[in-house]
Amino acid sequence: MATVTPGPCPDTGCPTPTEIDCIVVDKVYDSCVQTITTTQTIHGDDCAVTSCTFDLTASSCTPGPITPATTTDYSNITFVIGAEYTVACSSGAMITSTAYTTATVTLYNPSGTTPSCTIVSGTCMCVNLPNGDISCTLTLCVLFQTTATVQLMIPTYGFCVPPTCGQVGPVLPCPPSSLFPPQAGS
Repeated sequence: MATVTPGPCPDTGCPTPTEIDCIVVDKVYDSCVQTITTTQTIHGDDCAVTSCTFDLTASSCTPGPITPATTTDYSNITFVIGAEYTVACSSGAMITSTAYTTATVTLYNPSGTTPSCTIVSGTCMCVNLPNGDISCTLTLCVLFQTTATVQLMIPTYGFCVPPTCGQVGPVLPCPPSSLFPPQAGS
């Protein structure tokens, strides 16, 4: 993982935090992005292709087989990717299909972490073949990662209290003085 440094601080340095809190978060142990390209041939049904649309919400990416890598706590994780797309025909007909492929990546995956993947974006391009079939090429940007829900101790300056929005109507105390429960020692 990359080294994390604090944001910009004045020449005098960052101020000392006022508190140290424990928060529950999903910590990313390792991640990478990869461009995946897959091609699928579908039956044309007398379709003269006019366009192809990739459907991000109907597509899926799930972890499959996990095998140990040569380095301790690293795994070769195979992900199964299902990319749904729709081909528009000049006749007005629509053909929806799903192209399946796999990708294997090596990630830091110690005991207790969970591998996951997300298709971040994608495009598709389809062309008619001489035999009447349609060849579609999908290009996907996929985020692979391993995560675990952990408790992190962080230095803080207290709660983030949102500023007051512009007033339209009666004035009420907003936010109320007890927006969050009191902290220990406060």
